[in-house]
Amino acid sequence: MLSISEFFKRMGGIQAREISFREAVRAAIKESINIEIPIESIAFKSGTVSLKNVSSAARSAIFVKRPLILERVNSLQSVHAVTSIR
Repeated sequence: MLSISEFFKRMGGIQAREISFREAVRAAIKESINIEIPIESIAFKSGTVSLKNVSSAARSAIFVKRPLILERVNSLQSVHAVTSIR
């Protein structure tokens, strides 16, 4: 059984990896199309990055540059393998 300090240490590590993953997605989008996406708007599930509360113009620009963005995201981080952006 884990002590409470070990539990919080593991949870902190998981949160740090998730934040660094979201920062990598944000940086790849910023590099490719020069649009700032808030880190709170980025979610990940089953290989797909979902963008919430993002304008349709930004979504269109991301869709056009999607292969470049996916390649850049996967090169910036190794936590998750990203296959799609929605």
